[in-house]
Amino acid sequence: MRAVLENAFHTAALNNAGIGYYGASMGGAARRDLSAAYSRLIIEVGELAEDGANIMIDNGWLEKQPSAPDRKDLAVG
Repeated sequence: MRAVLENAFHTAALNNAGIGYYGASMGGAARRDLSAAYSRLIIEVGELAEDGANIMIDNGWLEKQPSAPDRKDLAVG
């Protein structure tokens, strides 16, 4: 079980690093088509990272991240 937990956190760290590297590459790319490709990849890796975080939350390995209050619910009163 501990190995699974460690692998999950390592995978999350690698996802975060990958997003950072894509962002740095996008900033240094002079071609617009490369910037568009990097943007698409950042979105895809972000969705993958979200799925991984949800798996860790469901298994109790990670606490639910803070989120903004539901404005519609607050407006109803």
